[in-house]
Amino acid sequence: MTSATSLLFFAIHFACIRAGNSFETFVKLECKTEYHGVYGQQSILECVVKPVVEDVTIITVTWKRVGAAAANLLEYHKDKMDPTPGFKFAEPSWNKKNMNVSLLLTNTKMADNGEYECEVETEVGTAKATPRLSVTAKYKTPTMSSIPDTNIQENTDVTIFCNSTGGHQKGLIWWFDEFGRKLPQRVLNCYTNYTCKVLNVNGALEGKASFEIQFVSRNLGSKADNLDSVSNTKWLAPVVVIGSLIIGLLAALQFFKKRSAQRGHQTDTRHDEDVEAKGLNSDSS
Repeated sequence: MTSATSLLFFAIHFACIRAGNSFETFVKLECKTEYHGVYGQQSILECVVKPVVEDVTIITVTWKRVGAAAANLLEYHKDKMDPTPGFKFAEPSWNKKNMNVSLLLTNTKMADNGEYECEVETEVGTAKATPRLSVTAKYKTPTMSSIPDTNIQENTDVTIFCNSTGGHQKGLIWWFDEFGRKLPQRVLNCYTNYTCKVLNVNGALEGKASFEIQFVSRNLGSKADNLDSVSNTKWLAPVVVIGSLIIGLLAALQFFKKRSAQRGHQTDTRHDEDVEAKGLNSDSS
């Protein structure tokens, strides 16, 4: 009886040891090896718990940066959440039944670049993963302008600018003409359309913009001259008409003056003749 009891106890104890050694195989944590983040934007380190059995409850989740002396970035333990500002679960309404334990960085910085560790403990086992975050800083879409910017005459020197901000490392700007041909930094030829492309330190395209120089058309000058001549004609026409009327009035006035003078002269002559006739008649009497 004693040996049988000992054998039974030994068998049960051995089974418990085997179960304990295989305890961690009931849960897995799936994460990609590397993730890419952008400076100043949100970044997500996606990790999902994959339990073998159903209806699993998460007891503890811990996120930290490998090699960092600081405290954990995000820690959950038995309904108590302790996040560091700027780090939280990617799932807005995360709870202990949610197997998505992805980490969200709300404002990615260059210092966030590196390796992270996520450890999950459940009632059926624990799992761990070490994804890596690679942070890059992208340039914003470039803007283009020129000096002078308006009323540009032909055969005039024009300076074109291409500006882009946001990059953490020094990038490149390439110039292209209206036919898509790459130009040197100092453009010697004269074109109407230009394109600038912004590339990062690795030579990858991050943005481009186009610009068209608005030259003043030659037709506008001739049209302006025509408008001036037309306006002058419209202005001169009334003057000419009014001038003609004035000249006509002056001529009529002179004509009436002459007629009045002639009538006055005839009146004087007749008066003289009457006086002479009266004088002769008086002498004869």
